[in-house]
Amino acid sequence: MVAIHKPVPDRGEVRIERRRTMKQRRLSGLAAAAAALALTLGACAGPGNTGAAEPGTDDWGDPKGSIEFWDTNANPRLSAEWDKSIKAFEKANPDIDVKYVGLPNSSYLQKVNNALATGQVPDVLLIGNDVASLIAQKALAPLDDAVKDAGLDAKLDPKMIENERRNSADQKLYKLPLSALSDVIWYRTDWLKKAGLKEPTSYDEFFATAKALTKPDVNQFGFAFRGGPGAMPPMIAMTYGMSGVSEFLTKDGQATLDQPENVAAFKKYISLYGTVSAKADLSNDYAKIVAAFDGGSAWATHHNLGSYQDHLKALGSNVVGVQPFPNADGVITATAPAVSGLGVLAKSKHKAAAWKFAEFMSTQGNSDWSQTVGQVPASLEAQKAEWITKAQPLTAIVDAGKNPKTQYLQLPTYLPDWGSILKTEMEPDFQSVLQGKLSPEDFLGKYADRFEKAQTEYVEHAGK
Repeated sequence: MVAIHKPVPDRGEVRIERRRTMKQRRLSGLAAAAAALALTLGACAGPGNTGAAEPGTDDWGDPKGSIEFWDTNANPRLSAEWDKSIKAFEKANPDIDVKYVGLPNSSYLQKVNNALATGQVPDVLLIGNDVASLIAQKALAPLDDAVKDAGLDAKLDPKMIENERRNSADQKLYKLPLSALSDVIWYRTDWLKKAGLKEPTSYDEFFATAKALTKPDVNQFGFAFRGGPGAMPPMIAMTYGMSGVSEFLTKDGQATLDQPENVAAFKKYISLYGTVSAKADLSNDYAKIVAAFDGGSAWATHHNLGSYQDHLKALGSNVVGVQPFPNADGVITATAPAVSGLGVLAKSKHKAAAWKFAEFMSTQGNSDWSQTVGQVPASLEAQKAEWITKAQPLTAIVDAGKNPKTQYLQLPTYLPDWGSILKTEMEPDFQSVLQGKLSPEDFLGKYADRFEKAQTEYVEHAGK
C-alpha cells in the first residue's frame, strides 16, 4: 500500500481531540436511543407504527392500464436499452403500457422531491442509494408481500435483498433489486505497453504510473479526476481503500471519516488533482471523466461498473477494471456494492401493473439489462450467464469477494439525509478543498460531525 502514514498537522489533532470531547456528550444518549431502537424494531414494524397491520397487495388493483416509469440515470445508451426492455415487457403483458421518462442522474433527486411535494408521482422509479430518503417520506410501497407471492425470495440474490432491508428501520423491502455495481479503478493497458510499464499492483505503483504517464503539453494525464457532481463516491472509495479503515460509522455512532489514517489517505487522493489531472477536472462530472478516459486524454479514472460498457465500446480489450489494491498485509478494503432497483410509489393508482414491470425486470429481463449496464445481476439465474465469466471487471469483483482478506465498507445509505449530504453539502466544500480554500482536516471533521448528527437523528426518530 502507498506510504500514507504522514503526521497529521497539529491543528488537525487538536480538532480531532475536540471532536472526541464533544461527541462524548451525546454518545450516552445515542447508545440509549440505539437500545430503544432495538426494542422497538423487535416489537413493531417501525417508525410511526400504530400497531395496525401494514396494507398488503390486496388493494393494488389489477395488473393493467398505463404506468409511468422514471429512469433516474438516463443517457442515450441506457435509454435505448430501456426502450427494448419496455417493448419486451409490453409484449409479454399486453394489458399494460409503460410511459418512459428519462431523468439525468445529476438532477433527478430534486425532480423526484418536487413530484412528491405536488403529488404528481410516477408509478415506478429507478432508485439507487437515495432510497432511505424516499422511505422516510413514506413515498414507497413495501414490496414484501409481492415478493413472497411471486416466489422471488428463491430467485433473487439474498445478499442484495438483505442489503435493501438494511436501508429501512422496519426492515421491510421498498426497492426490488435489479443489479449491483461496485466501485472500480479503471486504467488503459495500451498506454502501459507503449510506455513499457507494468500493470500496477499497489497504490504506490498506481500513483507512480499516473505520474509517469502525465504529459500536460500534449494533453495527456495520468488520471481523470471527478471534482464536480458525483465526486463523493469515488472520494470515499479511494480514501478508505487506501486507509484500510473498515467502518464508516462505528457501533456507538462515531464517524471514522476524520481518523488520522483517513486524513492521510484523503490528502493522497486529492493530490491527484492538478498534478496528474487537468485543472479543469474541478468541474468534472460522470460524462466528463468518461469522455477524458475513453477519448484518450487520461490513463486512469475511478467510477463504478456503470461505465463499463462505455469503456468497452471505446477501448475494447485495452481497458482493465480492478478492485482496491491490497495493503502490505494483503487486505483489500472495498466499499460494499450499491444496489440499483425499482420502487413502486405509494401514491400510484396502478401498483399491480407497476409491480409487474418491476418483477419482469428482476427476472426475465434481468440478464439483458445487467449486461447492458455491465453490473452483477440480481437474478440468481442471470448470474450464471456466460457473459459474466467473460467480463474482466466482474470477474475481478467476484475474485475479490472470494478473497478471505477482503473487507467491505458498509456505507450508511439507510440515513434519510445520505444522498443530500453527499450531493448538496459535501460537493461544494470538496471543491473548496481542491481550490485550497478549505483544509482537508476541516472538511473531514465537518462531515464526520454531520454524519454523526444524521445517525443520532435517525436512531432517535426510529426509536419513537
